[in-house]
Amino acid sequence: MKVSGKEVAEAILKKLEKEIKEKNLKPSLAIILAGDNPASKIYVNSKIKTAQRIGIKVELFEFSKSEMNRCLETINRLNDDPKLNGIIVQYPVYEGWDFDEISSKVTVLKDVDGFLENSPFRGATALAVWEMIGAFAKHEGFKNAEDFLEGKKIVILGKGKTAGRPTINLLKEKGIGITVIDSKTENPDEIIKNADVVISATGKKHIVNGSNIKDGAYVIGVGVGKEIIDEQSKIYGDINEEEVSKKAKLYCPTIGGIGPLTIACLLRNVVQSSARRK
Repeated sequence: MKVSGKEVAEAILKKLEKEIKEKNLKPSLAIILAGDNPASKIYVNSKIKTAQRIGIKVELFEFSKSEMNRCLETINRLNDDPKLNGIIVQYPVYEGWDFDEISSKVTVLKDVDGFLENSPFRGATALAVWEMIGAFAKHEGFKNAEDFLEGKKIVILGKGKTAGRPTINLLKEKGIGITVIDSKTENPDEIIKNADVVISATGKKHIVNGSNIKDGAYVIGVGVGKEIIDEQSKIYGDINEEEVSKKAKLYCPTIGGIGPLTIACLLRNVVQSSARRK
């Protein structure tokens, strides 16, 4: 059964919209777009539309590949803007640019993406995964995510900086045992087949499918990638939804699932930043 990330996200967004009005907050977000990934542009537009809908002001700053210095100067200026609550650098950036270097220029108090080591904010993707686990727990009659995960074998595929690694860190900090699969792992399919909960954050097309999950598994797709079909760029997810839907007890795809939920968790960080400043 598919669990809608959009529905879970909407519940969060309604609470945020209410909080903004009741506390008379004026949250604001700046988005740095310095890359040519078509998926990034779609995702940024979704962030802007969702933020504006609940009362968050958003400014988009776009840069060409030759404008790295102007990009860094803009981030410095935004850091000093007292009315701005959050700054995000959309990943990935142009080839030849260093994402870590650029995102490190964001002042820690405005790091609403939670990428900096001493950031007061948790990474939005990790928070989205945790919210989805909570939705699974509720559906299965558990009080919370911790109770739901107790005694289950949990596997995470991928340990990238924006999704896999933050999710791994979040679960470890909560004292939850996990097995991590990366490119060096031997016999990954056998490990996946034995897992009760599969969280995939690799960006590899359909790496999780009907052949490598067991019946009754709980599956969360996080990673996305792109391919060119008939000269058109197409986005795909880590999980083969058609196959997974026939075997998993509950599942959530990235596209239309974790994607909207990640946006909601990011905007929650922005609202928290605004509340702290006030």
